[in-house]
Amino acid sequence: MPRISAFDSWLVKQQHASRTVAPSYDAVSARERQDFARENPDNFLNTMRLMEDFQDNERPERSELLRLNRRVLDRLLENDAFEYQPEPSLFLYQLDTGTHVQTGVVCEVPVDEYDSGNIRKHEKTLTDKESLLVNYLKVVGVSSSPICLTYSQSPSIDKLVDQICDKPATLDFQSFDDVEQRIWQIQDPNIQSQFVDLFSSAEVTYLTDGHHRAASASRYCRAMQAAFNGEAPASTQKLLVALFPDNQLRLLPFHRSVRDLNGKNIQQILDELEKDFTITRIEQNEFAASHHGEFGLFHQDVWYKLEFRHDISRFANPVNQLDATILQNYILEPIFGIRESRDDPRLDYVPDVGGIDIIRDKVTEGWPVILAMHAASIEQLMAVADANELMPPKSTYFDPKPRSGIFVRKRG
Repeated sequence: MPRISAFDSWLVKQQHASRTVAPSYDAVSARERQDFARENPDNFLNTMRLMEDFQDNERPERSELLRLNRRVLDRLLENDAFEYQPEPSLFLYQLDTGTHVQTGVVCEVPVDEYDSGNIRKHEKTLTDKESLLVNYLKVVGVSSSPICLTYSQSPSIDKLVDQICDKPATLDFQSFDDVEQRIWQIQDPNIQSQFVDLFSSAEVTYLTDGHHRAASASRYCRAMQAAFNGEAPASTQKLLVALFPDNQLRLLPFHRSVRDLNGKNIQQILDELEKDFTITRIEQNEFAASHHGEFGLFHQDVWYKLEFRHDISRFANPVNQLDATILQNYILEPIFGIRESRDDPRLDYVPDVGGIDIIRDKVTEGWPVILAMHAASIEQLMAVADANELMPPKSTYFDPKPRSGIFVRKRG
C-alpha cells in the first residue's frame, strides 16, 4: 500500500529542458559521458559525475569530486534553468519513444516502505556503491533521479491519468536520444487526494530500477536520524519515485559478451552445448530470441540458435526459470568457465538498445563471443520478488528510463 505524497521541488524550465535534462546515465559509456559532459556544460549530467567520467589527467581528487558536482548544481540553480515550486505537487511523467509510451506518477513515498518490504526488490546491491550514493546525498544534497516502481495496472488510476493527459502538458521537450518527454504538474489538492486514495488500494509495489538509490536513501535516512536524535528532517525520510503500471513497462534483455573461447574452438563449444541445447546455424546476420529458453551465440559473423532442451516449468524456484540463470548454469560456467557472473573480467554485458551494430562494436572491441537471450518478463520479476529471491546480475533492462534534471528535490 504505497503512501504517496506531493512534494516541493525545483522544476526545470521549458526553455532549458532539452539541454539541461540528462541522458540515461547507464545507457552511455564512461568515455561517452566524458565527451558529453565537456560538450554540454549546462547539462545535469555534470552534477552526477564519477571518477571514471574524467580522463586520467583531468581527474579531481576523490574528496573534491562531490564538491565539484555540488558547485555545478548551484550554478544551474542560480542561472535560472530551474524554478522553485514551493507548493507541494504530484506530477505525471510520460516518456514516448515513438513506438512505446509509458506514463507514471512522480511522488514521494516513505523510506520505511522500502525498509519494511512493502517495496519489493529483486537485485542485490553493492555496499561500496551504496556508500558512494550516501556521500552524494550528504554533499550534493539532492534527489533528481526518480526510483522506478511498478504496480498492478488499475483502470481507476488509468482513467484519472488519461483525464489529466488530455490537457496541455506543463513541460514538453525532446531529450538528446529523441525521446519525447512530457510533464503534467498536479497542484489541485482534490486531484492529489484522489491519487492518494487510489494508490492506497495497491497491495504492493515492485522496484524495477534504482535499487542502489533506494538502499542508499535508506542508509542516509538512518544516519540522519542518528545525527538528529531521531528527529531528522522530513525530506530525508522520503524516496522520490515514479510509479508506472506494469502493463506499460518495456523490458529489454542484457546480452552477454565473452572475452575468449576458454581454450576451445567453436566446434568443440557447439559439441558441448548439444547436451542441453538443440543448435541451428542461422543464415541471417541478425538474431532475436523469440521466447524464453531460446538463445543466440554469435562468433565470427555467424549466429547459432540454441534451443534449451529441458522443460523450464519443472524448476520450482522462480530464479531458476530465468533465462539469465539458464545461461549462467548451462553455458557460461560449464562451457566458458565463468563461475561468477558479477565480477569476472572475461564477462561483460550488452543492453539491447542498439541492435546488431552495438553487438558488432563489442566484437570489434575484442569480445569474440556474444550470447543473446530473451528479455525477462514483468511477471518473472514479480515472482522472484514475491519469493524474496534475487535475480542474477543484469537480468533486466527497462527502457525508456526517467531522466535526471527535471525535478531537483533537496534532502536535509
